[in-house]
Amino acid sequence: MSATVTELPITLEAALRDADVLDVKARTLAITHLASAYLERLGRSRPRWNAQAAHPRGPEVLAALLRALERDPAAPIQALAAAGLGQLGAPELLDVVPPAWFTSTAPDAAYQRECAAIGWTLLGVAARQASDDLAQRTCDSALARLRAGLRGEQPELRYQCAAGLAEIEGRGAEYDLVEALERETHAAVRSALVSALGELDPPGPRACEALAPRTADKHLPTAFAAALALTAARDPRGGEQLLLALDRPDDRGRALEALAALGPLAPPGALPAVRRLARSVFTPGLTRVRAAYALARLAPAEGEAVLARLQRALRASVREAVVDAREGLARLAARDGLR
Repeated sequence: MSATVTELPITLEAALRDADVLDVKARTLAITHLASAYLERLGRSRPRWNAQAAHPRGPEVLAALLRALERDPAAPIQALAAAGLGQLGAPELLDVVPPAWFTSTAPDAAYQRECAAIGWTLLGVAARQASDDLAQRTCDSALARLRAGLRGEQPELRYQCAAGLAEIEGRGAEYDLVEALERETHAAVRSALVSALGELDPPGPRACEALAPRTADKHLPTAFAAALALTAARDPRGGEQLLLALDRPDDRGRALEALAALGPLAPPGALPAVRRLARSVFTPGLTRVRAAYALARLAPAEGEAVLARLQRALRASVREAVVDAREGLARLAARDGLR
């Protein structure tokens, strides 16, 4: 019999075997990957509603995760089990997360709260894909917990709940996220809320009004996230922050893509800055492609000329990036034509 092929560091059978062993490292590895290994056996990676009913080993997987959450002496393993139950789309998760996780000051309690919110998010995503009454009630309950967590005292809980609401509800989460952003004082949580608003595809008018002042936030990640979020709505008020990001190597690629998305709405300083990056021999090849992509939106003939030169580059990765850039330009042009 051939061995089961897996991209994970442990097989489903090994994870089930090690879920209750005495060695903490082995147990942690098993619980970390148990739900993913089971979903892989089902031929999928995304959370699935009531996944434990889809395979003969499903009940074993569910039971192992429930035991870990309820009985494991290691708090991080309990937390990981909560996330695993969410991956399985197991409604039992809503009843087994202890209320004490949200009042405890123990060192591992923050991780437990984070994993609980991640589990609720995964469960809500799975339940929303189904159509039966239990799935609808489960999704509503998961959303209620995330909304309550957004008002929780602990910043790590608010941080995870922001992302969770956006992932499950999309534009339906706009009111809650904007309201939370207006009252939030913790820098990292503000950044998470801004990023969540940027995932609303696109942010609505109220979200954009809340985001615009955040482009001047003293916390740089928040300011940049706000600029990117505004760009998703084709709102140019984050343009100056995008220009500043061109000087930061870690943010430059996303800033170039955002400026390309803005196109004619980009700030006046965008053209000379993007032109320098696109033409400089000191700019790395893939970054030059991104810059040429943006340049083609700001000065089409110039950008296309640079892309044509890069299409003849020695590196295959650069040539492939040019193909992707041209496809992206076609999509943006089609989008602009529909507006």
